[in-house]
Amino acid sequence: MKAQNKMIIIDYGEGLVEGTVGVSMPGRKKQTVRGESENREANIERSRRRAKANVRRKCMAGGFDHLLTLTYRENNLDQEQAWHDLERFVRKMHTYLRDWTYLVVREFQKRGAIHFHLAVKGYQDIALLRHCWTSVIMEGNIDVSWKRTKKGGTWQRAHLSSYMAKYITKDTHMELNERSFRCTPGIRIVKQYIYFSLAINALEYLAYKIEQFSGEIPFIWSPEEAHGAYGWGCSWG
Repeated sequence: MKAQNKMIIIDYGEGLVEGTVGVSMPGRKKQTVRGESENREANIERSRRRAKANVRRKCMAGGFDHLLTLTYRENNLDQEQAWHDLERFVRKMHTYLRDWTYLVVREFQKRGAIHFHLAVKGYQDIALLRHCWTSVIMEGNIDVSWKRTKKGGTWQRAHLSSYMAKYITKDTHMELNERSFRCTPGIRIVKQYIYFSLAINALEYLAYKIEQFSGEIPFIWSPEEAHGAYGWGCSWG
């Protein structure tokens, strides 16, 4: 079976492009056994990496530019109840704003209490957010934050996406096959797959393709042990 380089390009618009490249074996499927006890920690770590990448990509694709934090007054340690509260909050928001979109990750405080961080888009009605959240949990608080940019009080998409993804890294309570984040259905990550010969320098070709979309490449990464065979690049700093 002939090996070849596979490149994945994701164009988020506004000159924001992400690309990865690596060696693939067409037609070959990886054989894994889900939940193997001897590989449990390794499987959880792989799940965490996948979740981190998905959070970053969905934040980018969703165009989120504000950060919403939902907290409890009481020390809520019940994960199942917390997710249930979050779902009720989202349903209440949608009764007022049908097109309200979000991506949410959880965080555990040092005392063990759960709270939520949501990436949201555009102007946020703080009074409405507080009303919907406190009507679910009775006593709690909300906070909407942003970073000052040239365009005003919004996060840059790439920075907010990285900020949200870091909570997946910090989540030491993650279980195998657990949903570690949730988001509005329908956020599409459109990938373009490109296969090319091993005779071509993979990272140089990755840079060339990203430049075609964005015109600039602030960052390209390649592990030393790969000897240039695979890596990751983007058009934002």
